[in-house]
Amino acid sequence: MKTFKLALLTVLLFAFTGLVHAQHLTILHTNDMHSRITGDGPEVDYTPMVTNNDEVLGGFARLATLLKEEKAQNPKGTLVLDAGDFLMGTLFNVNEPNTGFQLAMMKQMGFQFTTIGNHEFDYGPNKLGEVIENAIKNGGIPQIISSNLTPDYNSPKDSVLAKYFKDGTILPYKVIDVKGVKIGLIGILGINAADDAPLKTPVVVENQIKTAGAMAKMLKEEKHVNLVICLSHSGVYPDGKGGFYGEDVKMAKKTKDIDIIISGHTHVVVPQPFKVKNTLIVQTGAYLHYLGKLDFDVKDGKIASYQYKLIPINDKIKGDSAINAEINDYKKVIAIKYLSPLYLGYSEPVAETSFNLMKHNKKGYQYTSLGHFLDHAIRSYVDADGGGTDITLLASGTVRDNILKGKTGVITPPDVFRVMSLGMANDNLPGYPLARIYLTGHELKNLMNVLLLSTDDDGYVFVSGMKAYYNPHKLMLTRVKRIDVDGKQINTSKKDTKLYSVTANTYLLSFIGRVKKLSHGLVNVVPKFKDGQPIHDMSKALIDFDKNKPGIQEGSEWLGVIRYMQKLKDTNGNGIPDIPVKYDKPYSNRIVVK
Repeated sequence: MKTFKLALLTVLLFAFTGLVHAQHLTILHTNDMHSRITGDGPEVDYTPMVTNNDEVLGGFARLATLLKEEKAQNPKGTLVLDAGDFLMGTLFNVNEPNTGFQLAMMKQMGFQFTTIGNHEFDYGPNKLGEVIENAIKNGGIPQIISSNLTPDYNSPKDSVLAKYFKDGTILPYKVIDVKGVKIGLIGILGINAADDAPLKTPVVVENQIKTAGAMAKMLKEEKHVNLVICLSHSGVYPDGKGGFYGEDVKMAKKTKDIDIIISGHTHVVVPQPFKVKNTLIVQTGAYLHYLGKLDFDVKDGKIASYQYKLIPINDKIKGDSAINAEINDYKKVIAIKYLSPLYLGYSEPVAETSFNLMKHNKKGYQYTSLGHFLDHAIRSYVDADGGGTDITLLASGTVRDNILKGKTGVITPPDVFRVMSLGMANDNLPGYPLARIYLTGHELKNLMNVLLLSTDDDGYVFVSGMKAYYNPHKLMLTRVKRIDVDGKQINTSKKDTKLYSVTANTYLLSFIGRVKKLSHGLVNVVPKFKDGQPIHDMSKALIDFDKNKPGIQEGSEWLGVIRYMQKLKDTNGNGIPDIPVKYDKPYSNRIVVK
C-alpha cells in the first residue's frame, strides 16, 4: 500500500512539476526555397566551402551546417519545418520527377515536416507524385502535411499523387510529442496560391479558413493537443504602416485554435513574429536568404514567452562537405542530361554584364530593363531560328529572377534558367515551349484592352513589335484607340482580316485563348493558324527551331535568351559577349496615353 501511495505521489509530483516549469521548444523554419540548392546569386560566385569571399545568399550546403548547429542547442526540443514551394526555380527542379533529389536531401538535412505549395504542381499532380516516389526510394522525405487538398482517385491525371494521400505519405494532420508538449500540425494551400497553380487539376482545393478552423478545433478538442502549428502556403503583405495584411492574417482572425502560422507564398520577410488574436505569424522571405528561429516556452499548454530571429544564410557559414559533394555530383548529371544536348556547359560563360538587370523596382516591372532585354532576346531568337514573328509577348509573372553582376559579371546557363524557370517543353528541354499564333488587328486591339485591366505587376506583359495608344478616360475595354505594328499604324476594324503573327510561351498563349471566357463574353480573341483556322490545341502551334531535323524541335524562352547572348559583341576583348549598356535603363512602355 505504501508502495502504491509513493508511486502515486511521484506521478503527481512530476505532473505538477510539468505545469510549473515551462518546456523550452525551438522551431527552425523556411519557405519558398524554390530549389535554390546552390544559392541565390551568380553561379560562379557561390563558394560554400570557403567563408567570407562571396555575396551569394543561401544554398543547401550552408543550410545543412546551420541546421546542425542550431539543432544542437536544443536537440530534443527542435522542429524543422517548411511552408511549401520547395521546388521550382533552378535547373535542379527539372530532374526531380526522375530522382526526388531535393526532397530526399531535405530529409537528410533534418527537415521533419513540409506542405505543398502552388509550384509543386508546376508539372502536374502525377509529376509531383513521381518526385515523392523517387525521393522515398533515394532516402526518404519529410512528412508532407496537406489539410485542404483533395485528390481525384479516379483520374489518370492524379493517380500517382493520389495514392500517397491514400497510404498516409501525405497526411491531413499529424500529432507529435515534443518534450511532453503535444503538438498538432496542419498544412494549408491558400486561395491565391491555388489560383497560381492551374496544372493542379483535378486536385481540388477546399476552403482554406473553414478547413484550418475545423482541423485546429478537432486537434484541440478531440486530440487534446497543447499547440496547433499551421504550415500555410497563403502569405502576408506589409501594409505600409508597420503591420501586415493578407490571407494568413484573415485566417488567424477567423480561427481561434491556431497558435503558430509558418507562412509562405508571398516572399515577404517578417523580421519579428506578429500576433493576430492569439496566433503568432512568421515568414522568412524566400530563396533561403534566412532561416527563421522561434524559441518559445510552453507552460500550462500555452506559449508563455518567445524569442525570434532571422539567421542570414551567407558566406560566414562554411557548408557541409558531404552535402556539397552530393550537390556537385548531381550538377554533373544535370549538365549531361539537359545542357550537353544544347551544346552548353553548366559553368560555361555565355555572356557577362557590367550592371544588374533587375526584374522589379518600387515602380513596377515595366520600369526596369530586364523584361525588355528578355523580350528583345526572344524576338531575336525567333527571327533568327524560328521563322520570324511580328510581335512577341512576355508575361512578367514568368520572370522569376534577376541577372546580377556579382563579383565577375559572368553569366552561365543556370543563371539564365533561373530567370525563366517555369514549365517543361519536353523531356530534354525544360521551360515552357514557344508557340506562334495569328490575330487580326481588331483582336490585337481587344487583347491590349484586356491587358490594360491588369493592375497587378505579375500580370504585366512586355511587348516587342507592337505599341498601343489609349485614352484613360474611356470606358474599360474601349480605351485602346490605335495599334502600331513595326512602327506603322494598322487597321483595327472588324472587317479587316489581315493576320499578324504573335509569339509567346504556351502558358501565356493559353490565356489569350480564354479571353472571351475571362471577360464574360465582352471581348473575343481567337488564336489562329496562318491560314486563319482556329487553334484548339496549342501544342499544334509550337515553333520548329530546326527544320533540318525530323519532328518539331522545340524552343524555350531561357534558351532563346542564351542564344541571343551568345551573338552579342565582346566589347572588352576577353572572349565573352557583353550585355549592351543600353539595357542599363528602363525602356518606354508598350502602352502610351494619348
